[in-house]
Amino acid sequence: MYKALKSFSGLVNMTKNEIKEIKDEVIAKDLLKAGYIEKVKEESKTVKEDIEKVVEKVEEKVIEAKKKISKKAKK
Repeated sequence: MYKALKSFSGLVNMTKNEIKEIKDEVIAKDLLKAGYIEKVKEESKTVKEDIEKVVEKVEEKVIEAKKKISKKAKK
């Protein structure tokens, strides 16, 4: 995974701070050498799992809030 340090276009297009995979190693090396991109670590599975748990909890809270609103509206 690579992060764009500035926006550029060509065989690969990226905007500043965009993160994407560049499969062609030759292009990636050229962009690294030119200072257009930097290599970044991929998110670990634990971070992804933590985010998924938080999303689930938020969704549960939204459902609870909607139920409360619905009950109040019926009164």
